[in-house]
Amino acid sequence: MLKKLLPLSVALALSGCGGSSNDSSDEAVEISVASTSTVNFYVPQWQSAKGTLNQLDSQGNVVESVAVENINTASVSVSPLNFYTFEFIPDDSALPCPRFTGCGRTLRGDVNDINENRLIDFEEITGVNLNYAARAYVAPGVNEVFFSPLSTAITNANIDATLASLSASPFYQLTHSSLSNTLEAEIVANAFTYSAIVAGVSVEGFDLATAFDDFITQQDDTSAWQTYSSLADQYIADNLYSEQGNGLIQSVAGQVKQTIASVTSYTNWQQKVETEQALESRELLENIRDALGVIRLQDTTYADDLDAKLEQLESALDDDTQQTITVLAEVINEVLINYSPLAEVSASEGQYTLRNLDISYSTSPYEWLITGTYDGLPVNIDMSIPTFRISGVLGDKIEGVMSASVINGDTRLDVDVSELLVEFDGVSEQSELLPDAQTGIANITTDVVIAKQSGELTGEISLDLNRFVTAFAQEVTSLSAFDFAGQYQSDIQTTPFHITALEASPLTGEENDDLMFGLELALPLGGASDFSLAYVGDVIDLSQLTSSDVFISVKQKALDLRIREVNSNISLTAKGENGRWLDVKQAGSNYSGGLYLGDTKIADVTAVRGIPGVLFPNGDFESLF
Repeated sequence: MLKKLLPLSVALALSGCGGSSNDSSDEAVEISVASTSTVNFYVPQWQSAKGTLNQLDSQGNVVESVAVENINTASVSVSPLNFYTFEFIPDDSALPCPRFTGCGRTLRGDVNDINENRLIDFEEITGVNLNYAARAYVAPGVNEVFFSPLSTAITNANIDATLASLSASPFYQLTHSSLSNTLEAEIVANAFTYSAIVAGVSVEGFDLATAFDDFITQQDDTSAWQTYSSLADQYIADNLYSEQGNGLIQSVAGQVKQTIASVTSYTNWQQKVETEQALESRELLENIRDALGVIRLQDTTYADDLDAKLEQLESALDDDTQQTITVLAEVINEVLINYSPLAEVSASEGQYTLRNLDISYSTSPYEWLITGTYDGLPVNIDMSIPTFRISGVLGDKIEGVMSASVINGDTRLDVDVSELLVEFDGVSEQSELLPDAQTGIANITTDVVIAKQSGELTGEISLDLNRFVTAFAQEVTSLSAFDFAGQYQSDIQTTPFHITALEASPLTGEENDDLMFGLELALPLGGASDFSLAYVGDVIDLSQLTSSDVFISVKQKALDLRIREVNSNISLTAKGENGRWLDVKQAGSNYSGGLYLGDTKIADVTAVRGIPGVLFPNGDFESLF
């Protein structure tokens, strides 16, 4: 329960819970910061790692330049507590196609089309050139910068990407990290670079800077950005569903998908504001107190209410809901690939039976009436699709309208005359042309209402189905991921949500047995009308956050919380912006830890008269609430 998490995760904030600590027994810590900090860099593997690393001033002029043999092993030393803009210019700008199924059509006679099939196949050189830049705050110690074309667009636009990244730092920067943090940031950079390459080949005139500007300024036509976003998301599936894929992705797939979904759909972009950072700043403590103040308020007046809200949301995404979503996607997919212009063997209009479904199919116009059961659930679907694009290179695209219902006990999914968009990636089967192509991707997008006993989920859902060859040489199609943005409404709450989910280990086990969820929730609370929470993990643990990693934002300030509880002992790590982080350990009546900036400890965590807080070298003591 959140009310269990919050009093203990931060029980620290409750006076009288901890033992008394005599401040005279704590020696003051002298703060000594090295004159230089280290910055390491990463550029995705498709780009040549040899080139020139530039440091730019605020006007974009080069103030320092160094040739590097490998940007991924290079580092520079700079003064800490400052913001810097870094730029990488590769010696070789050529980029190969990163997609296993190829990047799209090319002109006859293209020298890069090695097999002369007029397609840019996997690892054939494309005509895309990319630029790499990032503006980052450098904290004391070791910092990491992850270049991608999107970090360049954000840097050039002088936009703050912190809240969009659902992290205490932008997705392209780390000031205090672990191996999993670094891996996640690398995979995100890969995804945003992969999508820029594939879009650059497949979309005529594609320009990421223009697409990003259209998106953040909310122009009417953001189709280029939507293409870029979906390709970034596709990078995860390409690797999870292929034996050629990056096997390390699985361990961070849920976090990566949530980050990509948030960054590519975020709407409240603001200009980046940089303020001078003082070593002994109390900013992080103030932000934590804002968060704990909200939480403490919930403990005294809203704890039960908040718990009830989270439990409702947890139950709204139970197995019954997941099964109705899966059935809707798989019925649409199976019907279209068997009884439509997409079918390998053309089907004439008429009456058909598929499993336990009765299908009435007509071609003038294209319409389907589907009734019966699928996987034991009653199904009723009425589709009308006037537009088909059939293309083995661009993929098949279908646009129409649909009404539908899928019933699963007390759960009912309805689509009420909603627009329907179905897209296929163009890979129908393994062939001599694409011998390594093991996946075929279909995406279905529509508006849905999912009614539960306690409330309703309404919004737009985008469903990905992947066809892949299992370890037993069987070709199967399953729901691989979905992205659901909307609102949950009940008698006790109206909560905007953004839910992502994906099958994290599709090549092992049963279909859909390892769905990893990411939830971003806007939960206005007493004392913080803009409180939001993001979580990645098993949905059944949503209301059990006593050993989890969560992101929260209060008053437009970001905090990463890592909470662990073992035998009633609490460990809390709270990361704030600009490299500041707090480590608190509570064992019985004892508190320990520290307040840090990068790798530099600037104060001790202790307890004074039973009140946990932070003791600074000058003797100042600040409680944690």
